[in-house]
Amino acid sequence: MAGDINRVTLVGRLTRDPELRHIPSGTAVLELGLAVNGRQQDEGGNWVDKPNFFDVKVYGRQAEGLAPHLQKGRRIGVDGRLDWRSWEAQDGSKRSKVDVVAQNVQFLDSRGDGEGGGGGGYIPADASVGAGGDFPTSPTDDDIPF
Repeated sequence: MAGDINRVTLVGRLTRDPELRHIPSGTAVLELGLAVNGRQQDEGGNWVDKPNFFDVKVYGRQAEGLAPHLQKGRRIGVDGRLDWRSWEAQDGSKRSKVDVVAQNVQFLDSRGDGEGGGGGGYIPADASVGAGGDFPTSPTDDDIPF
C-alpha cells in the first residue's frame, strides 16, 4: 500500500560503546545499543521507570563519522526506520529480530556529560566529517535570519 509509513524516533542513552565494522561490500556499519526509559504504573498504582532496549544500526559515511564521538552513556536522538529480519539458528529454530536503521543521529549532551545538557549536534545520514573533524551542528539563534 502506498500510504504505509515506517518511521521511528527515539531518545535515549547508549548502553555500550558502539562497534564499527565493515560488511563485505566495504560499507561501514556502526552498531549501537540504546536504552529508552518509559513510565508505567505497577500493581500498587505507583509510577515506575520501564527501560526499553533497542539495537540501532548506522550505515556508510555517517557510521564512520559518528564512531569516534559516541561512547556508553551518551544521550542521543535517533530518527530512522524499522528493519525486520529472520534467520535459522544453528539448532534449526527460526529466529527474527527488529532493528532500528538510523537515518539521522543527534547528540543531546556534551561529550563526557553523562547527565545531559549542551551539545545538540545534528548528524544527517549523508554527513561527512569536515575539515578539522567537526560535524555540522544545529543552527544557533545568531544563524537564523529572522
